[in-house]
Amino acid sequence: MPCERKPMRYGHSEGHTEVCFDDTGRFIVTCGNDGDVRIWESLDDDDPKFITVGEKAYSLALKNGKLVTASSNNTVQIHTFPDGDPDGILTRFTTNATHVAFNSIGSRVAAGSSDFMVKVVEVSDSSQQKTLRGHEAPVLSVTFDPKDDFLASASCDGSVVVWNIEEQTQVISWPLLQKSNDVTNAKSLCRLAWQPGMGKFLAVPVETKVHLYERGSWDHVSTLSDDLLAQPINVVSWSPCERFLAAGCVGGLLTVWDVNSKLCVERQKHEKGFTVCSLAWHPSGSHIAYTDTEGCLGLLDGLGTSTADNNTTKVLLK
Repeated sequence: MPCERKPMRYGHSEGHTEVCFDDTGRFIVTCGNDGDVRIWESLDDDDPKFITVGEKAYSLALKNGKLVTASSNNTVQIHTFPDGDPDGILTRFTTNATHVAFNSIGSRVAAGSSDFMVKVVEVSDSSQQKTLRGHEAPVLSVTFDPKDDFLASASCDGSVVVWNIEEQTQVISWPLLQKSNDVTNAKSLCRLAWQPGMGKFLAVPVETKVHLYERGSWDHVSTLSDDLLAQPINVVSWSPCERFLAAGCVGGLLTVWDVNSKLCVERQKHEKGFTVCSLAWHPSGSHIAYTDTEGCLGLLDGLGTSTADNNTTKVLLK
């Protein structure tokens, strides 16, 4: 499945950088250590619009014309998209939030923080918040169950936890990761990803492999691996069709698996070997945007899909 790796573009100052697409796929949206969110019409956009959200921007999420960011003033805030008008503060922590994510319909935002807490906030009424307590170190990542019953989080305490959102209780906790005292010292960001649609699988990057856990039974049902993966996987992301899983690694390797066959169908290497810290599929499934720890943006193009029936796709050579 040979795809084309486009040349990297400078986007932000050196440091952790994140990327997503808007719902339509028209815009690539990035945030970084300079505190800016940049809105790119394409990778070739020489003058992307930018919104300054703080001294640093640690994470972003975008849904239904709402841009949510975690910034260095310890808040999670909303701006309108693509206009960039401030639209209020969703929640505050005692230190910076580390990762934010929308639920599948855009009605809730989850935020993990360096103060060990996870909050789930209603977008339409930010006074409606649930706080999930139990981690013993900074939170690395959060992801919603597509059915909105559960939330999964990973932490520097070495655990990956599934929470019942309404009951604010832990359903299960797996001791999977190396422990660290801060996100900046973690071997991996462990950016979890719940399979869209029915949400059958939760994908968890564990060192150089991806564990798949089944929703409900919480059994470890499958492992995705590749002999070329020698450094930890930082982030995973499901394709819109639910069949493929992409991973970005420390050291710059990008890998795509067919989850049904567990076969690696694409391998690419960052042009300079920098660590990939965020990646996102275009809504069409045709390309993947990714960012590195030097503030740069890249694109894999030519990941074509054709739908034979619901949730079934085939990768086409281009």
